[in-house]
Amino acid sequence: MRSFPLLLLVLSGLLFGCSNAPLSVALRDFDVDVAAVQSNKIVFVKQSFDRPPVSLSRVELEGSLTYQTGFTFSFFASDTEPCNTRSGAYYLCDPSPNFEQIGTADFQSGSTQPLKLSGNQLTNGINSGNLWIGVRLDSSLFTSGTMQFRNMIARVALVP
Repeated sequence: MRSFPLLLLVLSGLLFGCSNAPLSVALRDFDVDVAAVQSNKIVFVKQSFDRPPVSLSRVELEGSLTYQTGFTFSFFASDTEPCNTRSGAYYLCDPSPNFEQIGTADFQSGSTQPLKLSGNQLTNGINSGNLWIGVRLDSSLFTSGTMQFRNMIARVALVP
């Protein structure tokens, strides 16, 4: 009987610790055909993931990104359909103040690098289950190939 209060204390501590632990949401791996990322356009891809069961206050999306060296890209998020110009699985959009820039990648030092993105529309998109991630080529050189987004995990914290 004496161990019951200790057990209750341990279980309460675990429950409290788990309730404040960050959640994570895995996005499915996806690729972007970089040939479509030209002429100051932003190519958006609809994301596929299991929507979290609770509202989230902040999201940081982490994973790895692979592309050929020598190019720089900016990334954007939209929590609504970004534009009407659709080409297959991609949306090809003109820049807009409605798109939030959520990060950049510079492939000067290697073809694979860690990627970390964050922003309000990224969080809103995870919460609503509607997220488009956009890519814009910032280097002035024409390029083609496939940019690979792998092991993308949105690490989130619960709203207090």
